[in-house]
Amino acid sequence: RALLLSALAAATVAQANELAALESRKDLTPEKLIRHFSHFTFELGDQVQDPETFLRRRRGDCDDFARLASLVLAKRGYHTKLVVIMMADETHVVCYVKEAAGFLDFNHRADAHPIVRSDGSLADIAEKTAAYFRNPWRMVSEFHYENNVPVFADVVFPKASEAQQFT
Repeated sequence: RALLLSALAAATVAQANELAALESRKDLTPEKLIRHFSHFTFELGDQVQDPETFLRRRRGDCDDFARLASLVLAKRGYHTKLVVIMMADETHVVCYVKEAAGFLDFNHRADAHPIVRSDGSLADIAEKTAAYFRNPWRMVSEFHYENNVPVFADVVFPKASEAQQFT
């Protein structure tokens, strides 16, 4: 039993050290951050993982990544916002980074140019995300977490004249 508790304690320290190491990298940029996750496996989850669990498991989905990216980059002085895009058949979360003039999307973590350029408006982020998924967007919102519960602000709906058609 003591051996098991010791192993669990060591694993917890290693997880915290990995997050701390990522947060303290002096050369960390939004592009270097997203590239750090290029070998992580996509795994859709029902709940958002805390950053330590996401790092330990090396698997997760868009909201796991976006939450961690926003937390780490904000600690480094970047201006970030979490954005949720609700489409006809999917919901997706990205992390917009003002200084990068674009957003970090877990789907682009292994791309040659992983930052999706954007003017930062919610409609622009939604349009670019919806085009990638070939799925029209229905609503987009900036949000943050309070006690692991998302709190939404600045909800935007597409104008009828901007309705998207994907075939």
